[in-house]
Amino acid sequence: MSSRKGFFRLHRVLWYAVTLITGILAGFLTSHSVMLGRYFTWLIETGNSQVFVDTFSVFREATHANAHYNLFFWASLVIGIVWTIVSFMVRKDRIVSLIAGLSSFWVSCFFFASGFADAEAAVCTGTADEAVRQFFVSLNLPIHRSFAVFYTVCFLLLLVCGCRSRKGDPLRL
Repeated sequence: MSSRKGFFRLHRVLWYAVTLITGILAGFLTSHSVMLGRYFTWLIETGNSQVFVDTFSVFREATHANAHYNLFFWASLVIGIVWTIVSFMVRKDRIVSLIAGLSSFWVSCFFFASGFADAEAAVCTGTADEAVRQFFVSLNLPIHRSFAVFYTVCFLLLLVCGCRSRKGDPLRL
């Protein structure tokens, strides 16, 4: 197998992986936006933030839910970066790889740059004052909905990219 053909095959395998993980993250964030995020916001808005603090840490410890989400997030980030590099090497799907392949990079940049990551950590640990709790409430649903929409759009871009790329592709997996 030639080196060039090997890179095209690697590109295809990485595309499958990044598409699958992006779809999973879109589902996670859609679910968070529809149910869990609303519940967190409601607890804080109704003055029950201590219930959130007392129960959420126990929930996270018992279920390792955060570890599962982080596993998919980090996998998306690493595989997306590698797929983007390979996309530029084989000169295929470069625009899609910059947008959708690096979706977790863009999401994390916004998550941390907005200050929401710090607010979320403070609210979850019970160290947030009223201003931080209000900041959290004001951004919790909009930021997670935006991420859900972004990941869904990226997932669709990746699917279109894969379907378009399959036409006339000499490499069938």
